Amino acid sequence: MLLVYAVHLFVFYQVSLANPTNFGRHDVLASNANDGNTRFFIIGDWGGLPFVPYTTPSEIAVANAMGRLGTKLNTSFQLALGDNFYFSGVESVNDPRFEHTFERVFTASSLQTPWYVLAGNHDHLGNVSAQIEYSKISKR
Repeated sequence: MLLVYAVHLFVFYQVSLANPTNFGRHDVLASNANDGNTRFFIIGDWGGLPFVPYTTPSEIAVANAMGRLGTKLNTSFQLALGDNFYFSGVESVNDPRFEHTFERVFTASSLQTPWYVLAGNHDHLGNVSAQIEYSKISKR
């Protein structure tokens, strides 16, 4: 029996340049994209599984919540803090894990913005350069 334990970290963050009193507030709808606020998600340990079904229920739930909240708050980008592909990263830029664990999971229109990705210890067990090169393939 294989026991898989993964913790997904997902944080919404807002930087307010125009109105510092709104710093960190997420209770107000982002109805105006030019309101001087930069809103983004920080996510870590979202790497799915290296075997079918490649995803976990918590990864899917987090992606869905990010999609809904991203639309509501007009987020600009995502910062991924590592462990993007459990358990040993990806092998190449053509690794199917990009499709199964990333593209098919984070599908909401609000998440079709840039992803700034850091490599975690699990990613370093694979080909980190492939994750960098994937930016030439993915529009995100």
